Amino acid sequence: MAIAIDAMPDPERLRVLASRSGTAPQELDLRDPAVDERIRELYSPPRPHWVRMNMIGSLNGRVTGSDGTSDSLSNRADRRILSVIRRMSDAIVVGAETVRNERHLSTKPTWLCVVTASGNLTGHRISEADAAESVLVCCPPDARGEVERTMPGAQIQALEPQGGRIALEEVIAALRERDLHQIVVEGGNRLISQFLDEGRLNEICLTQAPVFAPNEATSLPGSVAGTKFERELLLEDSAEFIYQRLVTTL
Repeated sequence: MAIAIDAMPDPERLRVLASRSGTAPQELDLRDPAVDERIRELYSPPRPHWVRMNMIGSLNGRVTGSDGTSDSLSNRADRRILSVIRRMSDAIVVGAETVRNERHLSTKPTWLCVVTASGNLTGHRISEADAAESVLVCCPPDARGEVERTMPGAQIQALEPQGGRIALEEVIAALRERDLHQIVVEGGNRLISQFLDEGRLNEICLTQAPVFAPNEATSLPGSVAGTKFERELLLEDSAEFIYQRLVTTL
């Protein structure tokens, strides 16, 4: 069962440990009404067309906790940063497994783009009206019926699979045709690995929770590409969660 944000740990401070800009404030008061604007400055993308990943992981590299979702790893500071990143983004990209496991809610006004081979999007909590306004599903032509059944109202972009997978180049093109250029990818594991392997991520935003998760939980995504990223920003909150922002050297 998902954990409500109000029930999560609630750190009071966010401290800058390292920043390549050299101009970041050293400590942020998370009770300050203006703190969202300061977080926005820390995470602002440098170019109009930008693709980043945002995930949380445990000390043993797992992305879900004891409840089977990321909620039991997260805290309210992590969710605040997530919220700021989402508001700066035009589209959030996820795989169908993330929609099902995380019981996804609407992300309005930011678009939600779901990449799925099967079209099975059961388990979400998005109304038909919200889906019609702000959800795009990229799927093979033969999965259209399943998408219509499991997420009524969603807009559908039919894409022919290549090598058994939806081509990310075509997904990004479909988003940019809709004037959606700032993109954040939030999971799942296989989708992010595909983004990494194809060299399509400009940035990694990674939260590390100071806990161990079950060994059987899904691990952080891997990649065969070996892309090197440089640390742009390192933060720590008063609950000892670590936040990294890394950008590609390519």
